[in-house]
Amino acid sequence: MTSPDKSVPAGAYTGTAGGNISALQAVTFESAQASVVSSISTAFAGAAGGSGSLNAATQHALNAATNAQSTAGNANSTANAAQGSTTANSTVISGLLAGQRAQDGGGSVFSDIFDRDTLGPDYLTIKVGPVADLVITNGEVGLAQQGDEGTGFVLAVNTARASKTDDQAVSAVMGSDRSSDLIGAILIARAAADLSSFVWSVSSRTQTSIGYGTYTGGNFHFTPWTTVSAPVHTGDTVTLDCVGSTYALLVNGAPVASATDPAKASPVGPSNRHFGFGSQYYWTGIRWSFSFNIAGLNIADLAAPTVSGTGWSLMCLSTSIGAPSGELRFPANTFDTQRVPASNVTIIDQGRGQIQVTKAGWYAISIAYNLTAVVINGPACDLWWAPTSAGPWAILRNGHNATNSVGNTAAAEIFTVYLPAGSLVCPGYSLNVNATITGPNTYFDGAFISY
Repeated sequence: MTSPDKSVPAGAYTGTAGGNISALQAVTFESAQASVVSSISTAFAGAAGGSGSLNAATQHALNAATNAQSTAGNANSTANAAQGSTTANSTVISGLLAGQRAQDGGGSVFSDIFDRDTLGPDYLTIKVGPVADLVITNGEVGLAQQGDEGTGFVLAVNTARASKTDDQAVSAVMGSDRSSDLIGAILIARAAADLSSFVWSVSSRTQTSIGYGTYTGGNFHFTPWTTVSAPVHTGDTVTLDCVGSTYALLVNGAPVASATDPAKASPVGPSNRHFGFGSQYYWTGIRWSFSFNIAGLNIADLAAPTVSGTGWSLMCLSTSIGAPSGELRFPANTFDTQRVPASNVTIIDQGRGQIQVTKAGWYAISIAYNLTAVVINGPACDLWWAPTSAGPWAILRNGHNATNSVGNTAAAEIFTVYLPAGSLVCPGYSLNVNATITGPNTYFDGAFISY
């Protein structure tokens, strides 16, 4: 990034002039052969037919796909159409991939394809230098062409959304190339909502960099970690991965640069999970250079978020436990595994599945168990409870007892009950003969469902 006084600090971009449609990477035409475009369009068309079941992020991406499909037919007629369809297809694919990465880890995803007239109130923008405002044109955001009087930039951070975890990936599709050989498009990750601290990457047609920045007293300070010769072009997806103290920059999924911050010079934590982008203008005194427009912005969690809410999930993974006949609570040492960590409840006795709730309200509770042999006229599940840890225990709900001459080797039941704060619940069974309970399909799950 350059300074408003037009000086060029160490590490700034000094790439060669030039760059025209012939410099666009192969994906612009060669990798967008008619058959490929046709396959993508067909796939998107089929998915759009069932859009009622799609999540919001995926549906948002499909809106971009529709625009990409409508312009793809003209891709062979003009260079602008080629660039537009390539960028649009890259935008939708980037959005879908970001969603997949987040869903694989149980995290969150947000995609912005800039399908509106203005950036909107979700973004805080800060301007440095005599440059124009950010504008949205044809689904791309960047500095306005008119009104730039000298070197400067604008940073935009999304203050309305943040990742759920510290490990995040921020990616953007590079849009229109306006002589971006001298100046680069900016990605912002692990940012405070006021941009007091953040990690950044800068990507131009000649090189890419990673570093961290601060904003205090109305002034930005940028510290680079690494700079490499790794060109970026229109239609490329640039991703800044933040995992632990390691930062990596990827272009179309391939790593091109990395840096580490073991001392956490850039803060990490719940207050630094916002994201954004930036656009730059550079004036040499003879010629100008704009950074790439941003055609699509995505953020995805790279780690599973901490379990929230209230509930538990116990299971018998490998144990076999003798169960005497009668209506009884589960024997000791039945549940050898917590499938997920319990949240906002107290496990009094994991082996027997004794759970103490801390919140009063309605709970959905499921019980299931397997037996090593068939039991005629049964078995069944019961739910037991006690008002306090001192007892007494009693059956709260009786499950369905299957009566047949064939018999069963398993039982399952779901109960919805109201539990006072401090009360205990545990699973029980009903057997008319001695039997053996075994895993792995024996479990005791519960979740707080009051709001």
